[in-house]
Amino acid sequence: MITDEPLYPRVLGIQYKWVAAVIVMIGTFMTLLDTTIVDITLPKMLAELNTDPLGIQWVVITYLIASAIAITTVPWLGAKIGHKQTYIVGMSIFIVSSAVCGQAWSTASMNTARFIQGFGEGLVVPIVMTILYEVFPKKERGLAMGFFGLAASFAPAVGPTVGGILTEHLSWRWIFYVNLPVGGIGVLLAVFLLHRSKPTSETAKPLDGAGFAIMVVWVCSLVVILAKGQGWGWGHSNIIVLLVAVFALSFPAYILWELRARQPLTEMRFFRSPTFTLAIVANVLSSMTMYGAFFLLPLFMERLRLYPTLTAGLVLLPGSLAMAVSVIVGGILADRGNAKKVLLFGMVGLVFATYHFSTLDLYTDKFVVAFDFAVWGVMAGLVFPTAAMIAFGTLEPHQINMGSSIQNMSRLIAGSIGTSIAVTMLERRSDAFFDALSQKLTYASPAMRTLSGNLSAYFARAGVDPATAQQKASALMEMHIQANATAYGFQSAFVYLAIFSVVGAVLVLGIKYKKHAGMKVALH
Repeated sequence: MITDEPLYPRVLGIQYKWVAAVIVMIGTFMTLLDTTIVDITLPKMLAELNTDPLGIQWVVITYLIASAIAITTVPWLGAKIGHKQTYIVGMSIFIVSSAVCGQAWSTASMNTARFIQGFGEGLVVPIVMTILYEVFPKKERGLAMGFFGLAASFAPAVGPTVGGILTEHLSWRWIFYVNLPVGGIGVLLAVFLLHRSKPTSETAKPLDGAGFAIMVVWVCSLVVILAKGQGWGWGHSNIIVLLVAVFALSFPAYILWELRARQPLTEMRFFRSPTFTLAIVANVLSSMTMYGAFFLLPLFMERLRLYPTLTAGLVLLPGSLAMAVSVIVGGILADRGNAKKVLLFGMVGLVFATYHFSTLDLYTDKFVVAFDFAVWGVMAGLVFPTAAMIAFGTLEPHQINMGSSIQNMSRLIAGSIGTSIAVTMLERRSDAFFDALSQKLTYASPAMRTLSGNLSAYFARAGVDPATAQQKASALMEMHIQANATAYGFQSAFVYLAIFSVVGAVLVLGIKYKKHAGMKVALH
């Protein structure tokens, strides 16, 4: 039960609010770390799990989707069993599924465990905000949200580097095993030191079970369409056609149901406000850009440039830290100035920074990648807090929790969609460029005949017989064509990602923003 001046006994002479804050920050840091620590290790998983980029993307997508689904149940579960218990349940689910992820023997086992892990994360992060609101007095809740925002920003920032270190010196499986001791300590501290919130089962609102089921159907069908359409052949696949029909029916059904539901999972009436709608949609489009880029950059560095995992993590570290700082600075600037202007600056900057990634090629120096990603991180960090502030500014105080749920759920779903589209465009454009280059660079070309002859002569001087030398020369030229085609594929995929933010920036222009005094936004 939240009060203006919560009173709790000290723990070991320390004010309880700080003890509680440190305990729940363990869960926040650990779960949010897993949103980025995995990206850097995906190229290492490809061979061991016997899959390709179209398959490995599900390691990211299932986590995001499950988290988005779980978020909608938190208000009901927290009221039913209490905030402390919800936190412990979420942490326990996350820890157990992390152990299974570390033992994964196939993409199916990995994706199943990642889905469960994401569900645990979806319970932990929102309930942490509620606990902080519960234990801090009203006048210090801005401080509590700043504390939360710092941890929530720092965890994803160091994820790629931590993942690189663990993978380089141990194995990629340790990015999951590390959650066991840290999470175990967090759960024990929560069990023995966190105070239980007053049971609220007598006032708990019933869970919108029908709405929850419909939401799962439309979300999963949409993501499968985008993620599997390329591999299964779009209109040539009966399954894809069926899923399109399912989505076309379930999505509007969800909207209609939520408009009529007594206790909706998603308060659709919020979208009657053009400002709320435009801010949420702009955040969705920028999230598609961001999560797509997060997925592509490690693949570019490790699969195409063949950087070690640790090197790739270190290359991304400055940009990740810049993004973490930018999230906090963006919130401060929006609070003191015009949030719309800060959001527009961030969106336009994100467009140009993402588009600039389309200049990456086989010869781009890693320091250039690090600098470009740092600039990108600054722009990306400005978007989230300002979009949230604008959206929440249209709501009443008692509506903020629902608004936060909508904002985070839409962000996670958008992230899974952006990842799917990024991988699909990478595969499709790489294949198209390979076909185009292969048609132009034939053995009828004088340049190709000269190159083939020089390579064959090189292998012959190394003692290789003429027939084998010719085969090796042909294979080497094909590898070179494939490498260039893949580089062009990455460039094309980044262009598509930039387009999402272009649309988002245009939508921001239509926002009519009026600053609300004292408005505070959680940076998560």
